[in-house]
Amino acid sequence: MSTVRIDCELAIIGNGDSIKDASIVYENSKIIYAGEQEHSPESANVIQTKVVTPGFWDSHDHYFGLRKFEYEERFIDPKIKFMRCAWDTKETLLAGVTSVREVGGFGLLLKQSIQEGTITGPRIYAAGSMISMTGGHGDSHSLPAEVFQHFSEKDLIANPIADGVADCLKLVRTHIRSGAEVIKYAASGGVMSEIDPPQYQQYSSEEQHAIVGEAARSEVSVAAHCYGEIGIKTALESGVKTIEHGTYLTEDLCDLMIEKDAILVPTVYTYKGLFDTPEAKDNLPEYGYTKGQLILKTHMTMLKMAVKRGVKIAMGTDIIVTGEYHPIYKHGDNLRELSYLVEGGMTPMAAIISGTQNGPLTLGKRAPKSGLLQTGYDADIVLLHKNPLDDIAVLINRENIQSVIKQGITY
Repeated sequence: MSTVRIDCELAIIGNGDSIKDASIVYENSKIIYAGEQEHSPESANVIQTKVVTPGFWDSHDHYFGLRKFEYEERFIDPKIKFMRCAWDTKETLLAGVTSVREVGGFGLLLKQSIQEGTITGPRIYAAGSMISMTGGHGDSHSLPAEVFQHFSEKDLIANPIADGVADCLKLVRTHIRSGAEVIKYAASGGVMSEIDPPQYQQYSSEEQHAIVGEAARSEVSVAAHCYGEIGIKTALESGVKTIEHGTYLTEDLCDLMIEKDAILVPTVYTYKGLFDTPEAKDNLPEYGYTKGQLILKTHMTMLKMAVKRGVKIAMGTDIIVTGEYHPIYKHGDNLRELSYLVEGGMTPMAAIISGTQNGPLTLGKRAPKSGLLQTGYDADIVLLHKNPLDDIAVLINRENIQSVIKQGITY
């Protein structure tokens, strides 16, 4: 067995606590001690650093392998798109993100490739493809329905269409059969889809209850892509664990989220990176740019309200592109989301909690022992040269990261 001790000036535990002059000791892939140095067990392997945190969680990410936002990009051979994602997973890990809840994309295949050591990346908890209704956020509205149906059967990441309770039940079962550890469906319209306003509800209450109920039989949590007030309310009443985006959340819905112990994943990063740049109008389809500008006007106000009312928040980025083609919107820049959460009213400590302790909670009953520097938890640790409690932006600059440890392996 390999035992390693990390001695640091400050250990940020992930639950709001911190320990000065601390030691974190791990054996193989598990932490066996987290506490003051004077009480730590001896080890032949000792690493010195300034600050340690748990490995971070990105609770809303995508590995699509898409370089551009042009429509034709979707029809590139899926094998090429899959291979592009190897860069993305490695950059995600090296940025300090050791776990990803991948809610649409190649996650199921990438998870297997990472586990067997073929490529480098975080642990992935994948949903498979998002479930969408006909004409919904996951549909391709400019294609004939029969063409998109054929395409979605051949492409590995296209969103499958389900209408009615029976279809919804079958798709949930199919996803779980494929290894999905979370189910995602579109409970409202979206931004990067042609004709569906984000404010409008998608799927009836009966269909949403069917999706959530069927997933619950396998103890699989459900994520609802949702912007509008009515859609959020229906999703929460159906029992979803997380609301993704949540732009038109109200004070009453914040209270309902707290009552239901639901989690908000606000994904500010995607709105800042996609829509709040000088190049946005030229880089995006007109429908996406127009809807994105409407979201930008409201989203940060919503976040400040949710923070003030005490809604539980998990960090997520909603990155939908691959590679380095977008300098401030790419995998490897994931922890910039924490700076946006601080801008939205969170303290640096609260933002760190959203990216550590709260990440596993998005998986409900399947939550792993991850996201905390505590005995028995996964040895996922980020070693830092500077203190993010003094300035959360420390986590954006890769030069501030001494090393990243995932399941006891140093990267």
